[in-house]
Amino acid sequence: MKYPTVLVKYSPTVKQPATPVYSGKIEAAKHTISAGFRHLKPGLTALVCAFSLVTGAAADSCPAALWPYEVQGPGNASPLEGEVVETRGTVTFTDYRSNGLRGFFIQGPTDHNRRTSEALFVFAPGHRPVRGTEVVVHGEVKEFHGLTEITNVRSVQACGEQAIPDPVPLGEPDEPLENMRVQVPATRIVDNYRLFDVGELVISDGKHEWTLEDGSNDRRLDAIPWGLVQDPTLVANGRTLAPITGVLTWRWGRWVVLPDNPPAVTSERNWDVPPPPEEALRVTTFNIENLFNGDDGRFAQSRGAENASQWAQQRRKVATAILALETDLFLLQEMQHDHGSATPVMAEMTEKLNRLDDRQWEAIAPDVRPGDDAITNAFLYDPERVSPNGPLKRIDTEPRPALVQSFTRTDSDQTFYVINVHLKSRGWNCDDICEEDRETSIAEIMHWLDEHQTDDPWFFGGDFNTLTDESLWSPLQYAGWTYGEVEGPTYWFRGRAQQIDHFWYRNLSTEPTLRVQAGHAEMPPLPYLHPLYDPDSPWGASDHNPVILDW
Repeated sequence: MKYPTVLVKYSPTVKQPATPVYSGKIEAAKHTISAGFRHLKPGLTALVCAFSLVTGAAADSCPAALWPYEVQGPGNASPLEGEVVETRGTVTFTDYRSNGLRGFFIQGPTDHNRRTSEALFVFAPGHRPVRGTEVVVHGEVKEFHGLTEITNVRSVQACGEQAIPDPVPLGEPDEPLENMRVQVPATRIVDNYRLFDVGELVISDGKHEWTLEDGSNDRRLDAIPWGLVQDPTLVANGRTLAPITGVLTWRWGRWVVLPDNPPAVTSERNWDVPPPPEEALRVTTFNIENLFNGDDGRFAQSRGAENASQWAQQRRKVATAILALETDLFLLQEMQHDHGSATPVMAEMTEKLNRLDDRQWEAIAPDVRPGDDAITNAFLYDPERVSPNGPLKRIDTEPRPALVQSFTRTDSDQTFYVINVHLKSRGWNCDDICEEDRETSIAEIMHWLDEHQTDDPWFFGGDFNTLTDESLWSPLQYAGWTYGEVEGPTYWFRGRAQQIDHFWYRNLSTEPTLRVQAGHAEMPPLPYLHPLYDPDSPWGASDHNPVILDW
């Protein structure tokens, strides 16, 4: 805070020159000056004058005006709503973009009332005071969708430079901090789902959550906001950020922080895929998120690519991600029924893989429509590492049948069986109903196994849409299956890291090793033709992380 130099003068009559009695610089926000002098009239000895000055700004070329806390008042709405006022404060944040806030924030001194904010937003297209300038704003007080602001601005008078107020530590966002400078501690990103939709990131320190926003009114952003490097991996869920200072404000029905500077990412990305152990067979379950080839070029489906260009981008990126996993056998979920069959979409996928890789991949997919759902499962394998035994079997669970296939390892002639499932989704409005559907599917699978299970090794994997602590697992545990323990999320839902893709196994002579391969579910969603969508990068090919099993 900058404080002025004050000169105190005394004149015994209005006609006599004033005599200087004190000159000095104010050294604090509240400063008492005592000045002594001798009165010139006979019979009077001396007077001592005490002056108490409260300063919220540098001295005063600024006319008298209301402080922001007087405009804000102690409630959710201003007591002066609808009135034309003059208010005074230091400009703390500006956004003059035509697609942005088109205004600035001002903050004044505190009144030491925890119920009032010391700051205001000024919606003033055409006025552009510089950050760090003290101004007096003449305009109308308005509550704009819950935000106290000054609008219909008649004038903005600059009164000189002023120090930016220090930020206050931000805990739970609340009305008394509206429009004020705040500081958020070190955090990690927990939800980037809406980053390229509305320009927001949800961050958390483990106790509180805050939303970072860029102040833009744009939708479908082409770039990462805030001046960050244009690398989507920097804004992946789980990345940690250094403390952030900015302004807390209310936009679109939620509290948001507008950062002063680009957030600093402080964690390293560690998504390297370790090679499989020597002589191990690698089996991976991977939900590849709406692999739809467009129904022979019509692209009339409700999911996936909307045209041939998007499909080409998606297909290349999924192929890049698959090859990066160094896997021998994939359990894939979420590809299209193309005229009742998943064979065409998987044929296009294997063709792409075989052009990019020295290995020659083959796929096993249902050749008739298995159920009424829009998506199904498939197997993808390296024939030099495993060979299928007999036809594909299915267990008619609803709405997505489970697929069962027997394979033989080429390095040992060991026969094993794999069950590939994609149980009913967790949804916004169907948690209870869908949970019953998943339990019914597991019961049907266990009934099928009672009649068909052998003493060979069995693997049961896929997208179960089930958390690790849910009751769905009881039948598997009772039947002697072993759960493949892994660390790390396979999916992010509503800002929460979840593990819903799993492996179970039984009849294994040696224990397998398992891991979640990060780098997909953490990434912000990007349209297939977005400028930052890189089809040659293995990261962000799906909204699920694969689970790798080495056996």
